[in-house]
Amino acid sequence: MPEQRKGTFISRRTPALALLGFFVFISAEVALLVFVSTQIGWWTLVALMISTVLGAYLLQREWRKAWKHLSESLSTGSLPTGRTADAVLVLMGGFMLIMPGFITDIIGLLLLLPFTRPAVRSMLGRWAGRVVSGHNESPRTDVIRGEVVEDNTGGAASDPQPPSIRPREDEPNGS
Repeated sequence: MPEQRKGTFISRRTPALALLGFFVFISAEVALLVFVSTQIGWWTLVALMISTVLGAYLLQREWRKAWKHLSESLSTGSLPTGRTADAVLVLMGGFMLIMPGFITDIIGLLLLLPFTRPAVRSMLGRWAGRVVSGHNESPRTDVIRGEVVEDNTGGAASDPQPPSIRPREDEPNGS
């Protein structure tokens, strides 16, 4: 069994934790739907339908804007740094707003609205930076000094032997 090093990004528990998180999210979404439906009755369905129509409209409008900015920056040859992230956030927000549920609607609005998207983009960028820097620790610095010794004892000229590596004799092993 391979050794798990500290700082590996994906462990064996990650799929189980993701599945658990998904079930917790779905449970919270259903619990909120039940709570709202007990408070306002059938108006819950009207609210969900309005949020779906609003999500489709906002997705269409914001996607057009994001695509226009993305294609403009690509046609000028500049790198679309924030534009690509905006396009992805618009797609995710529209998808979440179209899905039934109040939690997904709130998250979808945060991702879709042009005045909240930059804040979400910067928060996600900081989070991704922390994740990457936390899991990309400095590489191992174990250095074993050695020298390359070529073995010319046999073998055809067309089939050269790879050089073997052995520790230098003037230094102790493992330093």
